[in-house]
Amino acid sequence: MPLLKPGFLPVPEDKRIKTLEFIEACEKIPGFFDLLGGRVFAPVKNDVQGNITKIKTRFFECPDKFETLEDIIDVELQEEDKKLKTKDGNGIATNALMWLKRGLKFILLFVEHLVKNDYDEKNPENLKACARLAYKDSLQTYHGWMVSQLVTAATNACPYRKNFMELLAKEENLSTEEVLKSASEFIVNFRATVDVVYELFDKKGVEKTQKA
Repeated sequence: MPLLKPGFLPVPEDKRIKTLEFIEACEKIPGFFDLLGGRVFAPVKNDVQGNITKIKTRFFECPDKFETLEDIIDVELQEEDKKLKTKDGNGIATNALMWLKRGLKFILLFVEHLVKNDYDEKNPENLKACARLAYKDSLQTYHGWMVSQLVTAATNACPYRKNFMELLAKEENLSTEEVLKSASEFIVNFRATVDVVYELFDKKGVEKTQKA
């Protein structure tokens, strides 16, 4: 299944991202972890997949009520049932979206660095440096020592850039030259979407700093 197309939709002018469209785009993201290293990235992949499922489950409870991501946060801020809250005090779907956006940012940064080839001047073919840089600027802040060590160790299994591009090209049914162009196009709406979700958490005051 292609990972880059159709990708994320353009962010609406009012920045109210439709939940179902967001979910459908996100459901392809776990596939990137399969290309990165399969089993060694399974914990991060499973976390991303699990958070997508939590948001999807909440959405289908009442699609009209949870039409946009902002609606999810607004509704859950008003809920008082402790069964619908997580330990950090956020609603179940809000907490899932918080962690999901961090996982999305990891993949976003990874693909951005991959396209720009700007992560290791001495050895630009080594994607270990690319993955570690993306991790440092996305998930690492929110991971405790043990989880951080596991993910950092997993980056050692990253394929080399040439091999990863070939895997991605095969997945997209494109040449390696075409897949680089497609990846460049993919990150435009992807970046815009992730930025809006981060802005949303700041605006609503629901960002939490507890470590996993």
